[in-house]
Amino acid sequence: MSTGRIAVSPGRRSVMLAALAMTLTCAGPQGALAEDFFAGKTIRIITSADAASTYTTYPQLVAQHYGRFIPGNPNVIVQTMPGAGGIVAANYMATIAPRDGTMIASVHDTLTMTQVLKPQDVKFDMSKFNWIGVVTKMTSTLSVSDRAPATTIDGAKKTEVILGSSGPGSITDILPQLLNHMYGTRYKVVGGYSGLGQMNMAIERDEIHGRAGSLTSWQQVSGPLAGHMVHVVQVNMARDPALPNTPLLTDLARNEREKAMLEFMSSTGIIGRSLFAPQDVPLERIEILRKAFDEMIVDPTFLADAKKRQHDIDPVKGEVVQAAVKKTTQLPKEDAAELRKALGM
Repeated sequence: MSTGRIAVSPGRRSVMLAALAMTLTCAGPQGALAEDFFAGKTIRIITSADAASTYTTYPQLVAQHYGRFIPGNPNVIVQTMPGAGGIVAANYMATIAPRDGTMIASVHDTLTMTQVLKPQDVKFDMSKFNWIGVVTKMTSTLSVSDRAPATTIDGAKKTEVILGSSGPGSITDILPQLLNHMYGTRYKVVGGYSGLGQMNMAIERDEIHGRAGSLTSWQQVSGPLAGHMVHVVQVNMARDPALPNTPLLTDLARNEREKAMLEFMSSTGIIGRSLFAPQDVPLERIEILRKAFDEMIVDPTFLADAKKRQHDIDPVKGEVVQAAVKKTTQLPKEDAAELRKALGM
């Protein structure tokens, strides 16, 4: 009478057990292998501005803590790569950077706009990068010294005001050019500055009257400029609590079409001071980097260090910013063409 069992020879049984052992070793495996990957490694954070910029100081804060939350406790260092308003660093991340999770970046929040408005100048697609998270959403401003010949939009329509810039593609260039072309201001943009620190020194020497940049970068200013800067306009979707009387860029809109374009220009706020990895990094490593970021951003030691450095923390999860970047880069072609015209591109 059959028992329903199949007889297996001793030799075949040994082969089957060996195969099972190999399967168990490789199976959980992807996670285990991914976690083991970072042990003994160094993760580099590429930043797109000089050491004095908040594009660099925020990553320096992250570098002090991030490794504690990544399995294997890798070393984390910051490497600056300024140039062309962040394009140099973003192009590097898209074309040269290793795609294994050991290199991430923090670049200018205006690069999604650059991609849409000047696609011929870039080699990257911001929507294809793997976004890890935003340390803080940002409000940008155009600000001038209280010694400037004009300290309002209306005043700048009548009098030339000289502003510094780190290059095309950065907020220091885009914002005054937009105001000039859409509203007739007479901002003269002078390029060639490596970052906000150099521009601040130029303002102190009265070589230029002001610059655009993040509100945080102004809040951290000390010395001769402290208390002597006037914020002319702010760029975000809502007024920053610290600037209740400074108009939003969208407040300048004269019709619905202009409002839609200015909302696109204001979309940089959610990108803020963010981190991303190149495309094609294995998904399990991206998940590890995102999980570590989410744990770090609420860690009491990290938050205490941020407070000591006067760095605001207003985080956004990687998945959320990934979707926001994708939406921003899908601006209708007719609106992009209208903005190019407004910017004289």
